[in-house]
Amino acid sequence: MPIAHTDGTAPAPGVRMTREQSKANTRERLLDAARRVFASSGFHGASVEEIASAAGFSTGALYSNFDGKEDLFLALMEREIEEHAREIGEAVARRTSVAERAAGGARVWMTMIEREPELLLLFMEFWAYGVRDPHVRPKVAARFAQMRNLLTTLIADSAHEFDLELQIPAEQLAVAIDALADGIARQKLADPAAVPDDLMGRVLSLLLGAASRPAGTGTRSGP
Repeated sequence: MPIAHTDGTAPAPGVRMTREQSKANTRERLLDAARRVFASSGFHGASVEEIASAAGFSTGALYSNFDGKEDLFLALMEREIEEHAREIGEAVARRTSVAERAAGGARVWMTMIEREPELLLLFMEFWAYGVRDPHVRPKVAARFAQMRNLLTTLIADSAHEFDLELQIPAEQLAVAIDALADGIARQKLADPAAVPDDLMGRVLSLLLGAASRPAGTGTRSGP
């Protein structure tokens, strides 16, 4: 199988993938197909046959890369969260104030939802799957914790960088921001006209302003 170049150029004649590259390529194509199928059909409505067919492979290829539909679903969840968390983190890191970081992070998140509306549907399916099945709930919760951990780090680093004292622990503030982002995105998807593009950024700035103060001017609450 020819190597696919990341810059979109055609591979050099005769260049072929190694076994490891071919396996990685197959895995990514299966994850891409699973993303589309799970977003449109849900976890329970999707089948391994449909996913394999959408990727252009047999079910044997799917089972040689994943233990089954659940393993594929969890791997997809981990990939999506890592990719989008990294994009948000990179955008926020370039800002020079808490307000700018709040607005920048919110803008990136809302742009993602507008660009890829199936992304929110996919995250909703992840959530529903974990809530419905107590046996898999810890695995789903661990993957959602990836995003909260990123937010916690961003909050704590920003507080340190800008010499702020948080009035509630960074971990709890991360939960609130995660819930805010999820809720506003759902409203935007259902009724775009009701949600101004800058709404999340403005609310997030207010939240962060109320949850922090200049160091030395108050006592931090919480454990």
